[in-house]
Amino acid sequence: MNATDLTGTYTYRSFHNRPELVDDFNKLWFAQAELRLAVDSAGAISGELVFPAEPGTEPQSMYITGKVSNSSPVTFTLTGKGQPDTSIADYHYEYDGIVLRHWETGVNQRMTLAGTVLRAKDHGSGTAVAPAGKTASFLAVKRDA
Repeated sequence: MNATDLTGTYTYRSFHNRPELVDDFNKLWFAQAELRLAVDSAGAISGELVFPAEPGTEPQSMYITGKVSNSSPVTFTLTGKGQPDTSIADYHYEYDGIVLRHWETGVNQRMTLAGTVLRAKDHGSGTAVAPAGKTASFLAVKRDA
């Protein structure tokens, strides 16, 4: 696999790390977004994580930078920071992940990224502060080109 194979658009979902069984899968939901990645031949990653928006409003997004390894399994690190002059300008998240195995006999399998995400700094204000240190698990499933 070449590092550039990670280039593309993914459906990103992250989940609270709750060990107990839940009666509603939505209780695990942390975030859902569109992850757009561009990877050069040296393994440098750039892109953005775009959050859903109400019709007629501009979506909020974070700039993504990172690096992919040529190891087996393929690993990557990402940093996501909110775009300046937006309501999420103070967002800062760190991602550590792998490319999941492609099964030789798999049917309709898609490239999937999996890993953990860390809220690297507080964001928000007043009673709505989201404190640094929160972790979650994520999956990002590659869409058709």
